[in-house]
Amino acid sequence: MANAGICIPFYAAKSGEPLTGAAAQMDFESLKTLAGIDKSGSAPSVSEVGGGWYKFSVAYGTAPFDAGDIVGVIDADKNGTNGLTNPERYIPVEVRLDFYALMRSVNKMSQAKTGGDMLIKDSGGNTILKLDITDGESTVDRDPGAA
Repeated sequence: MANAGICIPFYAAKSGEPLTGAAAQMDFESLKTLAGIDKSGSAPSVSEVGGGWYKFSVAYGTAPFDAGDIVGVIDADKNGTNGLTNPERYIPVEVRLDFYALMRSVNKMSQAKTGGDMLIKDSGGNTILKLDITDGESTVDRDPGAA
């Protein structure tokens, strides 16, 4: 099973008021890994939540979130039809692997006593994230990956 997606919310406004109905005008201006690898070709789509709030979702191990943390800028007015100023138009966003750490705090989890592997589960008991533990000669590594 692939890892569950992380939903990243962000807010957009025009002249201090919530910007609504603008999801079709939103696109990633840039999206890169912290190492500078361009991931804009696999940028997720943006959808409206309501009241000026929008969101996009990514899952670790799938593009664009397949090479570590990513940072980007959303252009909230890609065709200029909303008349946003530059500070309103360009919205910085980030997705970090440690966002999954929050899932450990609020979701069910089991950990193997022998190897240490951790399974984070949804409310139905389905595995949504597996953290493999591998024991090397001098280290113990935790590798997030698909279950």
